[in-house]
Amino acid sequence: MFVLVALGLESCSDWLNTKPESEIVLDDYWQSEAQAQAVLTACYRGLTNEANMQRMIVWGELRSDNMTLGSGFPNDRLDMGKILDVNIVPTNDYCSWGSMYSVINNCNTFLFYAPNVVNSDQNFTVGKLHAYEAEVLAVRALCYFYLVRTFKEVPWIDTPSIDDTQNYKVAKNTEREVIDHIISDLKTSLANARIDFGTEELNKGHFTKNAVRALLADVYLWDQQYDNCVEMCNQIINEPNTKLKLVAPEMMYINVFYRGNSTESIFELQFDENVQKNLTTYNLYGTAGDVQGELSFPLYLVKGEYSPFKYKIGTEVESEKDLRFKDFIAQNLGDLTGIYSIFKYAGIQRSENTLEVSTYSWRNTTPNWIVYRLSDIILMKAEALTALPEPTDAQLKEALALVNITYHRSNAKSVALDFSVYNTKGIIEKLILRERQRELLFEGKRWFDLMRVARRSGKAGDLTGYLKNLTGLQRNKMSEMDGLYMPIPQGDIDINYPILVQNPFYDETITSNK
Repeated sequence: MFVLVALGLESCSDWLNTKPESEIVLDDYWQSEAQAQAVLTACYRGLTNEANMQRMIVWGELRSDNMTLGSGFPNDRLDMGKILDVNIVPTNDYCSWGSMYSVINNCNTFLFYAPNVVNSDQNFTVGKLHAYEAEVLAVRALCYFYLVRTFKEVPWIDTPSIDDTQNYKVAKNTEREVIDHIISDLKTSLANARIDFGTEELNKGHFTKNAVRALLADVYLWDQQYDNCVEMCNQIINEPNTKLKLVAPEMMYINVFYRGNSTESIFELQFDENVQKNLTTYNLYGTAGDVQGELSFPLYLVKGEYSPFKYKIGTEVESEKDLRFKDFIAQNLGDLTGIYSIFKYAGIQRSENTLEVSTYSWRNTTPNWIVYRLSDIILMKAEALTALPEPTDAQLKEALALVNITYHRSNAKSVALDFSVYNTKGIIEKLILRERQRELLFEGKRWFDLMRVARRSGKAGDLTGYLKNLTGLQRNKMSEMDGLYMPIPQGDIDINYPILVQNPFYDETITSNK
């Protein structure tokens, strides 16, 4: 609706000659490359709106073991609190998928109308059209990837909402159908995507070939196509003349999470203080004005047997001096209050005196949001190698070597993780899961990482086993695989009944469904 209304404004001033909205868009707007580019920008901008940013965190991180309520949690976020309590019903606001489908509709609108611009603007070549389409297909695929991981079965819609005569009652597609559509679109996108946009900000803020590869690798990993995942990761890691490289440990936090668009970033959503602030991380993670955000890091993961830091395996201790433990979580506040605030994204930098006591500087500005970076790809490849049905010793050793790349950056004073200790598929799988938790804390990844563990075994308990703070009742509510997905929003079921039906788990447990 935003795009259609915005595009129609210019032509609606002549009240005596008002045409149907679809004709306004088709005949009067889609005339130039600049107009097509404006809709492309709207597709990206839709990802950064607050509703979608909240869902990237709530869907991808909140239900995991990484987060709990912070001291700044407000009373008006009851729906988020209910998710943490495993009290999820179809009327919960975070079950709403409308903001994601709005971006999808923007993308569908572009894909429907942009080809006509080739005929009206001689500077808009077929090559440019395909390059733009590659970006739009990738944005749409990213939206659908969030939806299919969160709800499992969702409606696949690839036509724009442009005419009141259209049938808007749609059914769910199967997970298989949605994933196949995503992969097909990303293959098309990869064939036409640009390698370079000219500046670092554009290269990190648009879907380049490497960004498309990163998303496709993630989809393959979710879909258990491990060889294909490894191949996509290799294309990123081994690309000739690549500018991608991990930031040095002492500069990692400030370059990657404060300044943004670092040398290890592949795709990140761009925010501008003068145009659109990242209010989601501002509120949920904290800022200089309120360093204790609405969410925090659970105390039982700070120390003890469940912590990914100082983890003991045999006589070895992982991450004893891990920089990420200090850089991503505000330690000194937690020692005083018992609440360990999230520092990643919320801060500027951490300094340390000779006694190894940290001082944290918090930001007033809001950060970009990183979707993919190089360390994520390195660990995706390690996971895919290990998840093969019968990985060889050579493949397990390669996976361990990949883990050591990210691990050793943040544990430079520790010895490398050795194959004499990490020498079986099961041990290395769990190591990779811990390393991904340490490296990607609060980046919207952990719940989906745990979901992949459960999907491989088909057992919900393999996920809930990591959620040590659940009560018995809460654990029971997550005892089935379908219970790990979110319910379809009740409002959409009411409007589309009986074509759109509820996810099976919630049909069985909630009697108020229509």
